[in-house]
Amino acid sequence: MYFEVNGKQVFAATGGKPFDNSKPTIMFLPGSALDHTFWGLHSRFFAFRNYCVLALDLPGHSNSEGPALQTIEEIGGWLNDVAEALDLGNVSVVAHSQGCLDALEYVSRYPDRIRSVSFIASGLAMPVNPALIKSATENPEAAIAMMISWGFGPVGHFHRGPIPGNSMAAGGQRIMRRNVPDELAIDLMACDAYKNGQQAAANVAGPIQVIVGAKDRMAPRKATTELVEYLNDPQVTVINESGHMVPQEAPNRTRKLLRDFIFSHNPA
Repeated sequence: MYFEVNGKQVFAATGGKPFDNSKPTIMFLPGSALDHTFWGLHSRFFAFRNYCVLALDLPGHSNSEGPALQTIEEIGGWLNDVAEALDLGNVSVVAHSQGCLDALEYVSRYPDRIRSVSFIASGLAMPVNPALIKSATENPEAAIAMMISWGFGPVGHFHRGPIPGNSMAAGGQRIMRRNVPDELAIDLMACDAYKNGQQAAANVAGPIQVIVGAKDRMAPRKATTELVEYLNDPQVTVINESGHMVPQEAPNRTRKLLRDFIFSHNPA
């Protein structure tokens, strides 16, 4: 669906069900240069179980009007603007990669609507290889190739996805190509510049879930360990077979973890 925030058109997928803000809301946040399609399986699962689903395209990404926001702090404030524009209540935030940094800023600063938060494949900070930022600016195809190579574990590289005939890596390339030349570079620079993770994590209240891919090369174990240390009593799960793209590489396991956690803390 399309709606307006701060005078700009924003797109969010609703999981195949009409938007209904009288229900508990699941807000899905994607990683750098990704969009609502990253959450297709998970958004439909919750939408068909009586939740209001918002799988957002950030400003300037895919179907949402630009320009892209320059900093993680700006995105955190914008997410609150979304919640106010749609009059959301009882929000569970589910975030992946850069989306976790966005979620840290949002839920730590605007806790009133938040009922739970799930961080998938991230840390307190996400420093970015300078070569990747340079490529995103000057040669986006090379940057996309790097991110796909580093992002997927063995399941993704050998095209052993959950949907027969579907390549997760090819799907990731297709989405990222919608968000260049500008958005990918802006996202990576925002991640690299973000320094407020420790303070934000310490201010996150309520039920917290952390899901980690054991073979993640973009948010390695050291980064996720630091995130867990500063959060207040998170529920932590490591998925041994997954790389960075956990919701795509291990969709059934991820869905079950999200289901049990959200059903418990934000029941529909």
